Amino acid sequence: MPHDTRFNQYALLGHDRSGREYLKNEDNPGGIEPIFLNINTPWSAFLCGSQGSGKSHTLSCMLEGCLMPDKSLGKLPHPLKGIVFHYDQWSSGAVCEAAHLCSRGIKVNVLVSPSNFWKLNDAYKKLDDPDNHLTVRPLLLQPGHLNVERMLSLMAFNEKDGKVPLYMEVINRILRDMAIASGGAPGFDYTAFKTRLDAERFTGDQKGPMSLRLQLLESFLDFCGTQPTVPVSKKKKKELVAAPAIDIFKPDAGSLTIVDLTDPFVDASSACTLFDICLALFLEDPSPVGRVIALDEAHKYMNGNAGADRFTETLLTCIRIQRHAGCRIIIATQEPTVSPKLLDLCSMTIVHRFTSPAWLTMLETHIAGLSRAAGKEADELTRLFQEIVTLRVGEALLFAPSAMVRVSVGGEIRKLGVECLRFKTRQRLTSDGGMSVLAMR
Repeated sequence: MPHDTRFNQYALLGHDRSGREYLKNEDNPGGIEPIFLNINTPWSAFLCGSQGSGKSHTLSCMLEGCLMPDKSLGKLPHPLKGIVFHYDQWSSGAVCEAAHLCSRGIKVNVLVSPSNFWKLNDAYKKLDDPDNHLTVRPLLLQPGHLNVERMLSLMAFNEKDGKVPLYMEVINRILRDMAIASGGAPGFDYTAFKTRLDAERFTGDQKGPMSLRLQLLESFLDFCGTQPTVPVSKKKKKELVAAPAIDIFKPDAGSLTIVDLTDPFVDASSACTLFDICLALFLEDPSPVGRVIALDEAHKYMNGNAGADRFTETLLTCIRIQRHAGCRIIIATQEPTVSPKLLDLCSMTIVHRFTSPAWLTMLETHIAGLSRAAGKEADELTRLFQEIVTLRVGEALLFAPSAMVRVSVGGEIRKLGVECLRFKTRQRLTSDGGMSVLAMR
């Protein structure tokens, strides 16, 4: 590891499996070298691959390296604070795999949809958490978390195909008037908004959809300021009681916040709109602690809906200013087609096994190491595709032009450039929650 201030924090990610001949010696007959993740410098990573290829495992290992000081991994004197976004249309009670980080003492705070709280609370409480480092709370936004811009997106967060609901003309006028009347003061007066809304005369076609929107919105609002709430069980009756006041979007260093909006009453567009607000609140924290932001199974909600488009724009802005905001961004998805714009800006791409030629074609136009513009011939691309198809579980190809992972014969460190590197992700230190369910073990 070079003695450079840029490498004050680093963590083991995996091991080089390219089998380069000059690395082989008596002590290292396989030519296997460690691959370290630079935790000190902001970066962005795009992980893709078929189900079961190991991308969620790689995501969890990256989170471990960012949050958990452990000498076996590397050096982390100043842990980051993290946030993970998770959504599953099935609502089957499956939990976000990153929550298993609580098994090794990482503080994990899970924020879930209020209407699906008890089901997810029971599911998360089954995880291996010997020291009670995991907490599940309903996601409840306080009035101070809202502003006119967020209200505009929330009131239209169930729109389909980008069509603006009929009542939004009135909503726009009310919010504009409130913005002028506030004189630029922070916060949002939801009670005043409802009073103005009740004074309007809506048609039946407008009032029905608007009422549904308001009901869903209000289920995520905390009017009494009792946030956060924690579950208690009194015999067979389940209740929520107020806990000591904390700001859920100002977590401590070394802790992880998971926003899990899996809920039959919340669609993908609604989830993305709420994710967008949660990310903005997470970034507003003036703390100097570095941040890691992760999207888990992004293909399940980043599917071209209006909310996903807004969330994508926020992520793009976050990646563009990652050096100034101290952010590390990780996007894990099965399909690399979810957002080519994100793929274009990410500083590294980790490709796990997949078998779709269409995915390779898309990657060719967005990754320098697969581009014909970089001199890649057809036979070389064919060889790379054959290698991707035959990758084992946990193995991946790393495309990162600025990564310093090559050493020339003279000992000079050089960047990866338009080449790629085959590596295998290390074993997790925390519990592995992504193992396949088999008929027999």
